[in-house]
Amino acid sequence: MKYFVELHGETFEIELGPTRDGRTVAKLDGAEHVLELAPIDDLRRTAVAVDGRVHDVEFGEDARGLHVTLDGARHDVAIEDERERAAHQTAGAVAKGPVVVKSAMPGIIRAVLVKPGDAVEAGRPLVILEAMKMENELRAEHAGVVREVKVGVGVPVDGGTELVVLDPPGPRVGSADAKVD
Repeated sequence: MKYFVELHGETFEIELGPTRDGRTVAKLDGAEHVLELAPIDDLRRTAVAVDGRVHDVEFGEDARGLHVTLDGARHDVAIEDERERAAHQTAGAVAKGPVVVKSAMPGIIRAVLVKPGDAVEAGRPLVILEAMKMENELRAEHAGVVREVKVGVGVPVDGGTELVVLDPPGPRVGSADAKVD
């Protein structure tokens, strides 16, 4: 899973994944680092070994937002995963043409919840994708009409695979946008 961390006005892309021996590997700007985590007193405070060097890390949140205390020094941070980032980037955008809903990660399609011709509102679940033993609802970012469903139940997909195509909603009958011939 990819995370985007904003720290001191700079954004870092961090990709986390498991190693064969149960540890975690983090890719930061292309460089790999082995992480080992050991909770100290609760989930907020943890000893984190990065490439063998141990750091005391504590996560917190207050009126100023999320912060990380690393070896006694406080740092204000903003963290979002790749799904949150994609949603924030498209929030508020108005679809002017077809919108293609793609899988954010590899997985298996467990349910297709729409069919061509269905009118959907923003936020409506379209497809359920199982990835990393978790079911993820992929939702419409904009209102629209389903033009095409490109996958079926049980189909394995890669990250970036096109799943559903939505056309912008048409003018409503009786609205000022509707054309009368």
